[in-house]
Amino acid sequence: MQLSIDNRKKGRNKMANPAKSTATTLAVILMSQLFSCQNQVSDSDNAITALTAESATVETEDKNKTLDLPDIDWEGREFRVLGYENSRTQFSTFEIDSDGENGDIVNDAVFRRNTAIEEKYNVVITEIKDSSNTDYTTATEPLIRKTVLAGDDLYDLVFITAFKSGVMAREQLLYNLLDVDYIDFTKEWWNQDINETLSINDQLYFTTSDFSLRDKNRAYILLYNRTMADELKLGNPIDMVYDGTWTLDVFSRWALEAGGDLNGDGAIDDEDSFGVTMDSYNSVQAFATGCGIKIVDKNEQGQYEIEVNTEASVDVIETIVNLLNDGRAASSCDSWNGKVDYDFWSFAGKAFKEGRALFVNTFPHGLKNFSAECVDDYGIIPYPKYDESQDKYYTYADIMAMLFAIPATCSDPDFTGFMLEALSVASTDTTLEAYYEVSCKTKYTYDQDSAAMLDITFDGIRYEPAVIYSISGLSDIFTSLGSKQSTAFSSTYASIEKSALADLDKLIADFSK
Repeated sequence: MQLSIDNRKKGRNKMANPAKSTATTLAVILMSQLFSCQNQVSDSDNAITALTAESATVETEDKNKTLDLPDIDWEGREFRVLGYENSRTQFSTFEIDSDGENGDIVNDAVFRRNTAIEEKYNVVITEIKDSSNTDYTTATEPLIRKTVLAGDDLYDLVFITAFKSGVMAREQLLYNLLDVDYIDFTKEWWNQDINETLSINDQLYFTTSDFSLRDKNRAYILLYNRTMADELKLGNPIDMVYDGTWTLDVFSRWALEAGGDLNGDGAIDDEDSFGVTMDSYNSVQAFATGCGIKIVDKNEQGQYEIEVNTEASVDVIETIVNLLNDGRAASSCDSWNGKVDYDFWSFAGKAFKEGRALFVNTFPHGLKNFSAECVDDYGIIPYPKYDESQDKYYTYADIMAMLFAIPATCSDPDFTGFMLEALSVASTDTTLEAYYEVSCKTKYTYDQDSAAMLDITFDGIRYEPAVIYSISGLSDIFTSLGSKQSTAFSSTYASIEKSALADLDKLIADFSK
């Protein structure tokens, strides 16, 4: 029997939460509903069916696999979620709602997941897509700001770019998720790293979980041209990833060997070969994160301190900028602005697809384009470590990744908490599996090794607080030096240290109770 809205029992959200009154595991309930369709038409569909069938055998006594939500009848209540729509679809939300099944594996998983939740709890999941802002770096931020400042209660949940999430939190436009009932951040469907890294003074205003896919969609990865690597007798970087020897030094040496004046005109132009091509200078930050560098980090008291002024930071900048300055070894799309008759943003991918670049940076959402258009065989690898002693491989979460939050004007954040918990656990074995195991791995990778590289990539995703919270001078220190092709890290840091420390103090003050 379901509880009515008036008689429901609540549990307080905690970062560490004792067992609540346990409902039947929703993941198990959902499996029979979400994947009941009998007409499987592709290998991808077969793959996801097998995956979910296996997932349905999860033991209910496993605490972390148990959904601790009361069985509530919400009496047809609407759950209003603000998403984003852009003509460049890679920046649009795609995990929230679906109009119906259309054969796309992720879309269909979203539809079946939502249908199961709507039927179980008597709710209606509604996505409001904001297409008013063409600037995908800010996406929904202008609309959310306008709504909250007007005091309007229009959305229960909003998706925001990482680029703007911290700014909005600092301006008190969002609700503290740690004050919301029903959310249990100790459960495995929540991103524990972001909750720890981005919380301040027992406050957390945005996060991600298995429900969100737009964050995973913007995790930096590298592709390497297997054909070129074999012809140059460089070796296999995947083997190096496995044995922990895939480092920045190796990457740099290979990049220098791969570039050259391919057309023989005596100059480096867009028709030559390159060691690495980048779609933006944000990739310089991705190299820094891959090398384990943190711009700011928490001390023993849980407060942010500047950590970036290190020898490793100097080495990373010198290595990458020297590659950029070399010309043949590295190139950014910005280098070709106004010099080519095609969209210069496509330069990085174009060169790699045509077999003229050893490495290229991309994101999981870009794999479908490379798998369809590359003339050479390629593999997926994470960004290199700084050295062999580094504990693991790390992945930079791009500023266009999306996190979700509750607007400060939401009239019932506890209802949002309930729905977030239900959607997050339901997504683990449905939409997340469909996106990750099928769309990324089955469709767009050539082999098990590349699939394993994606596992390593997703396991090491990091958000940089200095970037998220836009700390003065620090948030773009690596991208700025890259765009200027400058190795002057130490002097640059010295020039911004005072303002950065002042802004860190202000950040703490912004989140003081």
